[in-house]
Amino acid sequence: MLEKFDAVQSSHMKKSSFNNGISQSSVQNFGLTPLQYTTFLPALLMITGVLMVASIDIYLPAAPFMKCYFETSEWMIQFSMMQTPIVGALVGMLYGHWSDTNGRRPALLSSLGIFAAFSFLCCFAWNIESFLALRFLQAIGAGGISIISISILADMFSGALYARYMATYSMSFPIMFAIAPVLGAHLLGWFGWQANFWFLGLIAAALWLYFIKRLPETHQDHSDTMGWGHLFKNLKALTTNSHFMRLSVCHGLPVAISAVYSVNSSFVFIDHFNFSPTAYAYIQLIPVFLNLVGSFAYRQYVVKWGIIKSIRYGLYLNVVFLILVTSGVALNFLQSPFSIVVIMCILNLSLSAVLSSCGTKAVECAPEQKGLAVAFLGLLRNGVVAGLVLVVGAFFDGTIIPVYIGMAILTAILVILIFPISKERI
Repeated sequence: MLEKFDAVQSSHMKKSSFNNGISQSSVQNFGLTPLQYTTFLPALLMITGVLMVASIDIYLPAAPFMKCYFETSEWMIQFSMMQTPIVGALVGMLYGHWSDTNGRRPALLSSLGIFAAFSFLCCFAWNIESFLALRFLQAIGAGGISIISISILADMFSGALYARYMATYSMSFPIMFAIAPVLGAHLLGWFGWQANFWFLGLIAAALWLYFIKRLPETHQDHSDTMGWGHLFKNLKALTTNSHFMRLSVCHGLPVAISAVYSVNSSFVFIDHFNFSPTAYAYIQLIPVFLNLVGSFAYRQYVVKWGIIKSIRYGLYLNVVFLILVTSGVALNFLQSPFSIVVIMCILNLSLSAVLSSCGTKAVECAPEQKGLAVAFLGLLRNGVVAGLVLVVGAFFDGTIIPVYIGMAILTAILVILIFPISKERI
């Protein structure tokens, strides 16, 4: 009876996979139960994917204290945060191609193991130089887990269904933005800044132990026909595709705009406005909650609206945000804590609509090199984030004005690039 049910289910999935967005390569669900396939494994992959973000946000409340602990500058602490997306973006290209040629499972297990090990070792840093070195090695692992987890989802799902999972994945970012600083503030108060990295290591180690026993190989048709010698050829094919490049930049810029604020916000609220680390962490929950609302709304309506209409929605909100930020700088208002939180709420409502939609369309431009395409998205996203955050950090004077100027410039670029995409036929 069970074999008959499986045969009927398999036949039904073959007939309907084009319509329901389940990848043809995943017809047999990789040996997983329907609940494991549609809910449990995607949830664990999303948690894994946001560990890179968690490794930054969790010690945001500790940043001013770590500056004193290591007797260093604000810029060096910001650099310790931003080297993670820089290094992760670069090694992510190698991980992405490795997973295309040798499978997702070994790439994810290797990167997750590296991340766990060096998260623990970060606790033993004795000066800023050793901390930067250990964070560098931690970032080598982070670059893989952030790429491979999304590549596995791309193996499992496609089309609008994949866009919905991407929206759910986007929802995990505001959840992490909300939880990580609050958790980090409490860990800082209870045990010191080192506890943040003990926590990261324990979560990564638990995921590694589960995946080594339960993670299936979702890219089962990988072969040596796309070996390392084809890496630059495949990369050239992606970078010369103007549509893919435009979508990739539009995918990365919303994250960069948000990161320019996030990395500097602890210094603005704690040092400039004299908030406590815990109060700062809870204040950050407000725009993060709006990010979550926007992500949930996108997940509910993307199938009904379609990707292009969703991009238009994100475009309209970004235009409103740009007008407010530009006016605030020019007319010298929007500098109080309340005003800062309100304007960030508007930005956070738009993030998922642009981030998920442009990312989905970009990956669909490279159906045979999903791992490399996802890795290149990460390279542009993280590289742009890190570079621009450090540039704005160089002009940071402890107030919100340099942050607003940086966000306004990036939002203007995003609006210009995304406008032609929003005009495509639905």
